[in-house]
Amino acid sequence: MTVSRAVLGSVLCLIATVAMSFTTQAKEDDLLQTIKDRGVMRVCDVDYAPWNVKNPATNQWEGINVDILNEIAGTLKVKLEHVDATWATVIPSMTTGKCDFSGAGLYISPARAQLVTFTMPFATDGIGIFVPDNSTAKTVADLDQPGKTIVVRSGGFEVGVAKALFKHATVKVLTADQAGIILLEMASGRADAGAGGYYGNLAFLKANPNVKVRALSDDLLTHTSIAYAVPPREYFFRDWLNSVILDLQGSGKLKAILTKWSK
Repeated sequence: MTVSRAVLGSVLCLIATVAMSFTTQAKEDDLLQTIKDRGVMRVCDVDYAPWNVKNPATNQWEGINVDILNEIAGTLKVKLEHVDATWATVIPSMTTGKCDFSGAGLYISPARAQLVTFTMPFATDGIGIFVPDNSTAKTVADLDQPGKTIVVRSGGFEVGVAKALFKHATVKVLTADQAGIILLEMASGRADAGAGGYYGNLAFLKANPNVKVRALSDDLLTHTSIAYAVPPREYFFRDWLNSVILDLQGSGKLKAILTKWSK
């Protein structure tokens, strides 16, 4: 009888443990329902043209991601709320609940995948090298020399890329996070080159022709997939986002949005 009671006790403990495990998992994977109940989808934005741009005239966010996010929120029939962030704060802001997920469209990387859950990629970008218009450099080797300064933006994927590429030049990490910061640093004569998002920086130069900086070449250091990042273990919400992205691809809306902002 004592043995039977002991076995029964063990079985009941096991059942309780499993039940608690499922309850914990359910609580961790309820973001979609939380957003529906709240009626508001909160997304973190980081200023990077043409993906997320804060219009100085209206103080409103616009760009590729903003148009996509409006479609996503419309599918769920909730309002879209933008939360300002930087590349250094976007993941902490999301994991601490300041926003529901990153609407900035992060580069997918193994390091970031240890911190967040990524959706399927929906676009590509890459890291390029930029130099002042009057630079005589033609190759990376010309820039990777003692006494040369290469600037990158804090919190960006390009920090690791630049530090791995430039062994002799000094890689300077800029803590300011404003759009075009590496280009402005070069234009002011404080750097010999900069590494950063290729298409975003080209968009900034197109909008600001007075900034005398150019791409070193059309060759990219990396070709990187862009995706949205959601908090860890929010797999149900991630899969729902993937289904919406697939619908946007199938309907042609995603292509139309990308074309609109790449003109």
